[in-house]
Amino acid sequence: MEQRLYAKYHHLIASCVSRGVFTSMVYDLTEEEAFESHDAQIYQLAQVVAQFQNDSISPGYVEEDHVLGDYFVVIRGAGGEKIYSSDDKLVLPKTLRLGVQEIKVHDETWLVWSFPGEKTAQTYIVGIIIHQANELAEQTVVTVSIPLALVLVFSIVATIFIVKRGLKPLTNLSQTLASQDPERLGKVSSDKQPDELEPIVTSLNTLFDRIEEYIAREQRFIDDAAHEIRTPLTVVKAQCQVIERDKLDDATRMRFDNIIQGIDRATHLAAKLLEHARASQDQGKDLEPHDLSGVLQESLAQQVHAAHEKNVELQLLQSEPAEAITDLEDLSAILSNLIGNAIRHTPKDDQVIVVVSNHEEHVCLSVEDSGSGVPDDFKDKVFDRFFRMPGQTGSGAGLGLSITQTLCRRNNIEITLHESERLGGACFQLKLKR
Repeated sequence: MEQRLYAKYHHLIASCVSRGVFTSMVYDLTEEEAFESHDAQIYQLAQVVAQFQNDSISPGYVEEDHVLGDYFVVIRGAGGEKIYSSDDKLVLPKTLRLGVQEIKVHDETWLVWSFPGEKTAQTYIVGIIIHQANELAEQTVVTVSIPLALVLVFSIVATIFIVKRGLKPLTNLSQTLASQDPERLGKVSSDKQPDELEPIVTSLNTLFDRIEEYIAREQRFIDDAAHEIRTPLTVVKAQCQVIERDKLDDATRMRFDNIIQGIDRATHLAAKLLEHARASQDQGKDLEPHDLSGVLQESLAQQVHAAHEKNVELQLLQSEPAEAITDLEDLSAILSNLIGNAIRHTPKDDQVIVVVSNHEEHVCLSVEDSGSGVPDDFKDKVFDRFFRMPGQTGSGAGLGLSITQTLCRRNNIEITLHESERLGGACFQLKLKR
């Protein structure tokens, strides 16, 4: 807790300290400039008083800022005659109006004040080179501006740093949420989370628990519904098969065949729904390295009958043994779906191949067919549930590829769809980690 409090307030302390340092710098520099100007003016006053006494200031006490020639003092009589001048070389206009004015003397612009005497007709004239007056103001502005500019720059940098530092926990939380698998929400760790984010993390974890509970309930519903549907369908089909089809007239036989076909499609759909529900459930299997030769040969053997019915050549191209991290039961279901799908979409007397290749970090399995392929507009949709290509005929439920993708996610298998360079049809490519 003490470390968190320190992390929360040390930026504020650093900002206050820096502002105090810069304020002290402004004060010191401004004070120095003011005292230098004040010393110069005092020296000029002392020099004038000394000249009235036919004397001058001792050189040992003259400093660098005691610049001669920047000021002058002149006293004129009633007729304009010069009674006193601090600079004998200075030549002023004979007529000067009372008050303040600017005049040109010795190629310099002077700021001159003329004051009339109250008891005499004398005029007292005091002048300063105008750039000397401006210099004091400029030096003061510069002296104040530089530290203030540094304060501004430091404040901007500190603010950016503090904001980034302050938002870092929120950014990390956002990245964590973005990387969450929608099928495995899990929980966001509350360790080392700032106090401000702990209620949010707690609420998110509660929401994730409710979502997972809802998903599990929906999966159980699909599982139970598929079981419940298959039982009466099996009974209906068994009753229909008892009927002697040869004794029916043509119209009744056609209706009877449509009933059997509908039952088969409903049974297939129920089986796929059950398979999809089971595939979506996280069974917590430990993925281990396995030799893929056995599951590959078994998957092809399961599809030999379907390939033989369409006279489709089913071939395995594997040059060397392959080993990958996966669950063999899930991989068998994935290959069965992909190979069966390829056979259904391959014309009669054509070819389907399964290609195995080893790479440095993964094993690549490709299921390629010589069918019409998948247009680019539908490549992102083929894995959606119940999606069927426009104009497609057959008894498919549109769940096979969705089930395949779910199983691939569960086994950290990357699945992509391309065009087959060998056969010209679709190519479903699997990348399994080694």
